[in-house]
Amino acid sequence: MRHVVGCALLLLLVAGCTGSGPTLDEAAQVLATDMKKIEPFYPTTNKKTVDRTGKEKSDFAVCAKDETALRSYELSSDFGEDSPTPPDQRVESFSLLLMEELKRIGYEVDRESSWARPGRTIGVLHKKEPGITIILVAQDSRPNVEIIGKTDCIFESR
Repeated sequence: MRHVVGCALLLLLVAGCTGSGPTLDEAAQVLATDMKKIEPFYPTTNKKTVDRTGKEKSDFAVCAKDETALRSYELSSDFGEDSPTPPDQRVESFSLLLMEELKRIGYEVDRESSWARPGRTIGVLHKKEPGITIILVAQDSRPNVEIIGKTDCIFESR
């Protein structure tokens, strides 16, 4: 009996050490890959990318638990001046296109946090596994499109 209890405790310790779910590096890799998938849909004028998904890239955000961290990836750009379509229609069309693409790759729209009005759309989307939130802002003012993706606060290693 003592041997069985000892083995059970050892299994619990091993399970507790390895943890469940993704590591920060794994989640950051998914975030970077997903953001690169939607980048071709982006307008190309004044395009800017800030990739803080690598191990050496520390994010500005602070997690509540000391042993956790997060990674982020940001995209921004402008529609450009050459379109005959009014800016508020471009905002609506682009935000719908991008939200559909994000849903196609596994994100769910948070309907309570997302909203739209003429000339501005804010979409909040989540991917439960590995724990990523994307905030999409499309507006008729510049920058016309901003997307901020971030991982949840996750243990850096398991």
